[in-house]
Order: sequence, then structure tokens, then C-alpha cells
Amino acid sequence: MSSEPAIRVERVSKKFARSLKKAMVYGLADIARATLLPRQFRSPNLEARVSDTLGATTGSYRTRKTERPTPSNEQPATSNPQPADGLRPSEFWAVRDVSFEVRRGECLGLIGANGAGKSTLFKILSGIYGPTDGRIEIRGRLSALIEVGAGFHAMLSGRENIYISGAVLGMSTKLIEEKYEQIVEFSGVRDFIDMPVKFYSSGMHVRLGFAVLAHLDPEIMLIDEILAVGDMEFQKKCIDRINEMRQGQMAIALVSHSLYRIESLCHRVVWLDHGHVVMIGEAREVIRAYRDQQIQLSAEPDGHGLNARKATGALAESPFFIIHRAEPVHADGRVDERFAYGEPIAVRISFTARQRIERPLFNLSFMVAGVSVLETSMLVDGQAPDYVEGPGEITSRLVNPRLLPNAYTVELFIRNPEGMVDLMDMQVVTQFTITSEGLDQIPQTGPYALGHLMHGNMLYQPYEWDLSRIRSAGKDA
Repeated sequence: MSSEPAIRVERVSKKFARSLKKAMVYGLADIARATLLPRQFRSPNLEARVSDTLGATTGSYRTRKTERPTPSNEQPATSNPQPADGLRPSEFWAVRDVSFEVRRGECLGLIGANGAGKSTLFKILSGIYGPTDGRIEIRGRLSALIEVGAGFHAMLSGRENIYISGAVLGMSTKLIEEKYEQIVEFSGVRDFIDMPVKFYSSGMHVRLGFAVLAHLDPEIMLIDEILAVGDMEFQKKCIDRINEMRQGQMAIALVSHSLYRIESLCHRVVWLDHGHVVMIGEAREVIRAYRDQQIQLSAEPDGHGLNARKATGALAESPFFIIHRAEPVHADGRVDERFAYGEPIAVRISFTARQRIERPLFNLSFMVAGVSVLETSMLVDGQAPDYVEGPGEITSRLVNPRLLPNAYTVELFIRNPEGMVDLMDMQVVTQFTITSEGLDQIPQTGPYALGHLMHGNMLYQPYEWDLSRIRSAGKDA
């Protein structure tokens, strides 16, 4: 991997108006003021707004350093160092103060929830949008696969679009002809290559678009989530091709909601949230932090009315029991709802039995999204107290839990000694979260280790493989 950045993004921001009418009014107003007011008398905010409206014509945001000559209609780039902090009515920041670099030979991933600003940032990098503020350096031929059909002329055939795309990238006709067969073979649309692309399906658009990008040798490639449109076989071909390209000097930036894909392909990851950079760093570390945040968000503080029920002094009631408290407890006695993977977990329940009850069977079910993944059950082990009467407390301990990172709720139900009569119906009584801390004790040398552990099953059972009866290459069993 080269230390030279192919993309440098410095404090880039982009704002939009929520209303098209407002956007048009603001744009016309800024252009009118700029026309009447000499540049030396413009405020920084006005200068930034005019630059945003007119792009490169009033002083651009973009510096391109490429090996091909700059077209005559491309203006020299300068940056506007002054920030545009003010927002007018209906305006909002889609991207705010974002900085990062992508080096040659590096694959950089962008992750974040919908609306985080990932696609907007890609459109700024590819020149579709101009930023409101900040500076971008692009050093090399850049090509982007951002939207289905983007860059293709709908009325032209697939063959003609291949040549046009190559010309846009600065490739000679001879070089495009040399690559043509590889592109068509990779895309799998040979039978439709002379058909206008307006009749292509979304999958065919993506196949041809990626094939063009991957074989016409751009120096910088931007790939949005659009690859998810292709079928499984084509996605594998794309991933294999990306792996080949990142071994060279190509700089790749990839947006995906698939943590598996980001983990396996990317060296570093940028985590965006509401247009701001939350974290930049090594792929696994950022993915781990992002997944922990998603788990926390899914654990709504009062999603089951726990706080309201606690305030009444009764989490749950039946004719036989009142449940006053249910608390997740650490090994050192702390009451806390956050646990590391593998850390002992106890649930302590304080109750009052309204009458003397012989051998009640307490049962706890540990749930994720309404699905039980683990139970501690006296219906199974039979370890019931001889009787309960009045106030009492009972604790269930998971000594060596294998619960993987997620948000868990705990449901309690109580049965009679024969297990046939409900002394208390199932009720959510508490909740807790398992974080990614401690996951390092699980071997993680596979290509999708962290993504699978944090997005797959809820439990990890230690296991081993026996490969002794498989013939090794060149050897007999």
C-alpha cells in the first residue's frame, strides 16, 4: 500500500434545502447578490453559497491531479477556506466537517445508518454535487458506481456505452478494444450487448457498469451499495475482482450495509452518523464500535414499560406473586445492564409471595427480538425452594455464558410443582446488553469472523473440526 493519498477530503460539508422551492429561491438569491456585489466585498457565507450553487465557475472546491490533460472547459481548482456555518430556514447539513484520506492500494469502507451521509459524500467525490465548504483532492482517474444506470446513455446500446465510458475515463479507442471482450465476458450480458440499455434490468445495469469500471483501469473507484442488486454469483465475481484490484495501486472506497463485506474487503473504515464522522480506523475496531452502538440503540430504555412499572413498586403481579425488582448483576455485585462477552451474568429477583406456596418453579427466558435463545428453568432442573411465603429473593446465575453481542430482555414465569398451572404468566422483568468487549477470546481468523459473530447467531459454542480423513494436495490418505 502506497503512502500517497489518491483522495484527500478536508473538512468537507454539504447542505441541502428540504424544499425544492426554497432551494431554487436561495440559489437565485445568492447568484443575484454575487452578480451585484464584487467578490472582495462578499461575506464568507455568501461566497460559500455561490460556490455551492455555481460549482467551479466562481472558484471551485476541487483539485484534480491526474496524468491526463485537463479538459479546456475544466476550471482550475481552488478551495474556499471559510466555513459556511449559517443555515437558512428549511436547510440542513447532509455532510458536516468530514475529513479523511484514501491511499493507493487501499480499500476504505464507509458505514452508517440510512441518512448518515454516505451516498451524499460519494456524489461529492464523483463531482455530482459540489460541497458547501471544504476541499477535495483527487489524484488520478476516478470512476464511480453509485446508482443503477448512472453514466449510461439509455438510448445507446451496451456496446456503445462501453466505448463512451472508456472515453470519459481518458482511455484510447485501441485500449478499450483490447479490454472489450473481458468486459463483456465479465458482465454476462453478451446476448444483450447491442440492445439499448433502457431495456436492461437493474441487475444487468449493475453487471455492465461494474464490468466497465473494473476493466478500464481507473486509478480510483467508488462503489456504493448498488452491488447488492446483483445475484449471488455476480457479487462473488465482483468481490474477487475488488480483491485483485486492491492488491495493486488502485484506491477503492466502498459503501455497504453488509458488515461482512466491509470487514473482508476494507483496510480502514469511516463511520458516519448524521453527516458527521464518528470514528475512523482499522476495519474491525470501527465495525465493533458501530455494532455496539447499534445494539445499544436497539435496547430501548423503556421499550417494555419497565420504568413505569418499577415506579409503581410492582414489575409484575399475579394472584400469587408480586415481583418488585429484577436486576442484572455482575460477579462483583454491581447492578449494571452492560456485560462483556463471557462475563458471568446473574439476574436477581425480589418478590413477595401473597400466600404460602409449595415448591414454585421459577423460569427465566433470555430473549432477542421476541425469540428465546436461552433459559434457566426449574421446570428442567427441579431446583425449587421447599416453599415461599412473604418477601423473598432468588438469583439465577449464568456461570460461563456464551451469549454473543446483542440486546437481551429477560422474561419471568412461575409454575406450580407439577408445571401445569401458571402462578405468574410470562412477563418482561429486566434487560441487559452484551458488548463486543471480550470477543477476542474467540478465534477470529476467518474472512467474516467479526461480522458473523456480531450479526449471526446469538450463542457461541466452542467446537473443533476433524480434518484427518481429508486427502492433502499431492498426498494419499
